Amino acid sequence: MIGIWHWFLTVSGTNNTSGLWYGFWSGFGSDLTEFAILGSIFVVYKNHKCPSCWRVGRVAVEGTPYKTCHKHSTIESHESITKKHATKYPKQHELLSSIKSKL
Repeated sequence: MIGIWHWFLTVSGTNNTSGLWYGFWSGFGSDLTEFAILGSIFVVYKNHKCPSCWRVGRVAVEGTPYKTCHKHSTIESHESITKKHATKYPKQHELLSSIKSKL
């Protein structure tokens, strides 16, 4: 158990070999920003992804807040996504339809 703890302290840079904070920030601490950047990229991709596949959605689906990719931007695809949205979120669909009718 002590060997595992010593290994963890060495890998994370906190075993005070050349100073506690120097070891941490030049080791494990320097990777924290990389994890944050990767997390941000994942969140942006997840929010802009086509609901039907892995591509980035750019074409707005009428009556819904969704955007689809160029492969799913046909009328039939839009109608099926709109129907799914209307059955899954009826109040939101009704609200978006009322806002659209006012414009």
